[in-house]
Amino acid sequence: MKKIAYLFIALFALACTDDFEEINTNNDQPESVSGALLLPTVIFGYADLMVNQNYAFGNTIGQYSANYEFNGLDIFNWNSDGRFWGIYSILQDVKDIELFGQRTANPNYEAVAIILESFGVSILTDAYGDVPYSEATQATEGVFAPVYDSQESIYQGLLSELERANGLIDASAAIDGDILYGGDMMKWKKFANSLRMRLLLRSSGARNNAAAMQAIVSNPAQFPVFESNADNADYKYSGALPDLSPYSAGRGRAYDYYLGIPTTHLINTLSDNNDPRLQAWFDPIAGTADYLGTAPGQSLGDVGRPGDFSTKAAGFFDVSSKISGIFMTYSELNFIMAEAAEAGMITGDAAAYYDQAVNASFDQWGVTIPADYLTSTAPYNAATEVLAVQKWLSLYHNSVQGWFNWKRTGLPSFIQAGPGTVNGGDFPVRLMYPALEQSVNAQNYTAAAAGIGGDNINSRVWWDK
Repeated sequence: MKKIAYLFIALFALACTDDFEEINTNNDQPESVSGALLLPTVIFGYADLMVNQNYAFGNTIGQYSANYEFNGLDIFNWNSDGRFWGIYSILQDVKDIELFGQRTANPNYEAVAIILESFGVSILTDAYGDVPYSEATQATEGVFAPVYDSQESIYQGLLSELERANGLIDASAAIDGDILYGGDMMKWKKFANSLRMRLLLRSSGARNNAAAMQAIVSNPAQFPVFESNADNADYKYSGALPDLSPYSAGRGRAYDYYLGIPTTHLINTLSDNNDPRLQAWFDPIAGTADYLGTAPGQSLGDVGRPGDFSTKAAGFFDVSSKISGIFMTYSELNFIMAEAAEAGMITGDAAAYYDQAVNASFDQWGVTIPADYLTSTAPYNAATEVLAVQKWLSLYHNSVQGWFNWKRTGLPSFIQAGPGTVNGGDFPVRLMYPALEQSVNAQNYTAAAAGIGGDNINSRVWWDK
């Protein structure tokens, strides 16, 4: 009787395992997702992050605006900060796009993933210093406590990967799901090489990048870069829900537009130059034709009330296309070229690059540059800060790039700790690691903090030393 029972159990088990995988596969829930489905999520996620952190952090630390409420950022009362750590969740989808490209033998998806990974990681490392890179996004492989790589090794990896992405791209073939460039792979190629130029200049004080920069400049056929504002890596929201910026009417709140009072640095620079970007960016004091900013870095009681100052132009709230998710612009690229030429790192006319950079910034904002702006108002002069000031203006609304560029150069020199700041009068040069890292990745966090001289806002990143 027992033998019959055992035989019945064995036959039943055999029947249950026959076609087991096919029977237990849910055809309505695929195990992998195509690059065309993931790519819009990644681009939109980055765009929202750039806009959010422009308003929540970049405009303040770049001293474009000051807060009259909750001004801890203004006075450098900083603590553990995870504002950019969420990039790692975006990078998981980026990794899946890269794997999709490899699995389907579509190098364009692989290249786009590399570019988007390099963009995100560059922000992380420029904000924090040493961060997880080589072991990041490997939870499926069992890596839940990734090591922190040195920023120097991260930069080596990013620059190498961006060059590899350039070589992978087939510009004659489009991709689906590309809400940034509409599948135009030549524009992605230009983005890859323009981003390389940003990172090469940024790290040029720590390593000799002249040959690498000149190689790009000398061979535009192999290494094309942005050629006009049409090439900008700048996500334009459609204006229809849910494709609106986090601060646009219908998705954001009007109140947020008036939290940041423009600084004296910004208002005075624009006013002194009769710069029409002033009217594009700000409204005058209510009931007047006057533009006035507040000094940055003041104690909360000294900042003043918003009604006493200019405010962000109402169009930023009312016009759905006014705010975009800026990754990198043609104007920034030309400022990079101008500075590199001025320093002798590349051939070319620094003044010509500068003029093109300023023109591109005006064009980006849809305003006409005054006829004498580049000849009388703000002409190129290597002996002054005019290049740094104009680049600072061009980086307005470009997330934290104004702060990153100031960290590298110390210019414009008017960016400095204000009278109400703490931190011993020092201007912060990095963000502190998220508090969660101290518990979930304690060993690697401790090693990273020691390696950079302590997890504090005054420990300089590798390229800033």
